[in-house]
Amino acid sequence: MQDLINRVVQNVGIDAGVAQPAIGVVLNLLNSVLPDGVVSSLMGAIPGADALMSAADSQAGSGGITGMLGGALSSVTGGSTGAVTKALGQLQGLDTNTSKSLLGEVVGFA
Repeated sequence: MQDLINRVVQNVGIDAGVAQPAIGVVLNLLNSVLPDGVVSSLMGAIPGADALMSAADSQAGSGGITGMLGGALSSVTGGSTGAVTKALGQLQGLDTNTSKSLLGEVVGFA
């Protein structure tokens, strides 16, 4: 888990306090829209994924991002707008480029 957090901090340029819950949000989204076999592989590749996902659920808040990330997530999820909307609401204060980078780093890590 810490390796992924460090990777996001370094490559995306956000601090660990923002990175940790944001990673959990992305993992929750992917968990809700990808087939079980893919999710199992993804979660197996990220030690502590369950803890990150639980923490993100407990820290869900208002605010969020829109624009390209929403489109990118929608294309990844096959248009599952409910899951995308929830994820967007949980990612607080991240601009579009940061959000896209975050998504790329989480998927790239796995």
